[in-house]
This record gives sequence, structure tokens and C-alpha cells, in this order.
Amino acid sequence: MFQLALKTVVLRAVAIAALSMTASGMALGDDTPPPANPAPGGRHNNPAWAACKKQADDQKLQPGDARREFMKNCMKSAKGSGTTPTT
Repeated sequence: MFQLALKTVVLRAVAIAALSMTASGMALGDDTPPPANPAPGGRHNNPAWAACKKQADDQKLQPGDARREFMKNCMKSAKGSGTTPTT
């Protein structure tokens, strides 16, 4: 009787351990962080874009056509001058 109970407890412990290891192994695969810089040299690393965005934020332009046009014009002027626009 004692051996049967011991086997049952050990079998349950092994089963729980195996399930928890499998679940934690799957969770580790999902926890990889996204790359810190997905597009090197992209617009988010462009100081001119950051300055134009700051100007748009300072002017409290809402997302939409007005903000898009402002950013487009600001970036054109930044490319033409060769420097970052200032406020």
C-alpha cells in the first residue's frame, strides 16, 4: 500500500515538473524583446525628423492632414538647409 502511494506521488511530481518545464520553455521563446533599433538610419534616428516632430508637438498639431503637411514641409526645408530646424 505504501509503495503504491509513493509511486503515485512520485509520478504526479514528475508529471507536474515536466508540464511546468514545457510551459516555461514555450514562454521563454515569446519573451524575446524587439530589436532596440529596427531601422538604423530610419526617420526616428534622423535629428531633422525629431526636431520637426518636436515643433509639431509644441504647436499641438493633431494627427491628420495638417500635421502630415507640416512634417512634410519641415523635412523639405531641413533637407534644403542641410541643418536641423530649430524652434
